[in-house]
Amino acid sequence: MPGRPAQIRVSRMKDQRYVFLVALHEMIEYELCKMHGISDKEVVAFDVNFEAERKMNLHPIDAEPGDHPKAPYRNEHAFATTIEMMVAQKLGVRWSDYEKTVLSLGPKPTKVLVRPRIRSRR
Repeated sequence: MPGRPAQIRVSRMKDQRYVFLVALHEMIEYELCKMHGISDKEVVAFDVNFEAERKMNLHPIDAEPGDHPKAPYRNEHAFATTIEMMVAQKLGVRWSDYEKTVLSLGPKPTKVLVRPRIRSRR
């Protein structure tokens, strides 16, 4: 909804750097989609269809919907992944370990809400 802040929910993980990286990716992807006129409805519809196709074994278990050539947000996803990888390196995160953890979450991970911290004025 215009003018309302987006909520990004990230799965709980033991390494908080992983939580940060997923949230970062999602924030970048969301903002780029908004800027390029790609609606949440389009993204969600594509992802839901992709997951239904995955259940029919049309996509590998580790395939990312945003990497698919027909994803309406493919370029935005690719850019967000590039930034995510760069930040992961700066944080000392091994990409292979991070990917393995994210993939291990399965289809219905536990969610936590990530919000910016509001600093109180004193």
